[in-house]
Amino acid sequence: MLVFIIPVKSPLISSNWSLCSRLFERCLRSVCNQTSVNFKVVVVCNEKPQTTFESPHVEYLTVDFPPPSSEKVSPLVGLETPKEADKAQKILVGIAHAKQLNPSHIMVVDADDCINQNIAKFVEENLSCDGWYIKKGYVYKEGKKYIYLNSKNFNDLCGTSIIVKYELAELLMNEGKYYEHNATILKNGTKLQVLPLIGGIYSVENQENYRMTPTAIKALSNNFYQRGLAYWLEKISKYRIFFLTNSIRQEFALYKLE
Repeated sequence: MLVFIIPVKSPLISSNWSLCSRLFERCLRSVCNQTSVNFKVVVVCNEKPQTTFESPHVEYLTVDFPPPSSEKVSPLVGLETPKEADKAQKILVGIAHAKQLNPSHIMVVDADDCINQNIAKFVEENLSCDGWYIKKGYVYKEGKKYIYLNSKNFNDLCGTSIIVKYELAELLMNEGKYYEHNATILKNGTKLQVLPLIGGIYSVENQENYRMTPTAIKALSNNFYQRGLAYWLEKISKYRIFFLTNSIRQEFALYKLE
């Protein structure tokens, strides 16, 4: 059985808790939209988001450690170190709790992203595999009628990008301070396979993204001039643009936020 772990930021560091809650509810509906019933969802939070959605697959764990307060930014663009450490702590709590659910695999899902409805079924049919990383996924600018497909390195962008056997989960944690969502080879040498699905939708420009904060967006803007045109042309070549069709919306349970 696959266990999804969703770490949720504290309302004390959210710029808009109502919006954060609506993003979370959409994420949760997407996760629970699986074509297989063989999954569980563990939500780890300081405070339960405002939501009316309920499912027997979902349980909430409330933690009491203090939310991050520092605004210090690491050398990695968009990586707010205290926020990522807070996220890592919540993931570790989720991993520890998931043990009693007897999972075969775990997957961390960021609380503003959506995932493919066939992931749990795929894992159920491939229980012997050590794990996968999502190479191909969509990038969605909130409220737009189009969506971008990244078919080369989605796992470098998005925290919702790895599925591993339960006993390997802690190998994705960097000293408990950072979740290495872009890993393709684990610390023990285990190689992850490419997930043969368009695995997820990375929501950007929603004001509540862990990594794409206003500070990070400003840094990216400055880097445009520092890195040069050739670098950014190579980046752009990784994307294809599509109209946001009903079939994509249904596959990922993606809907426009009110």
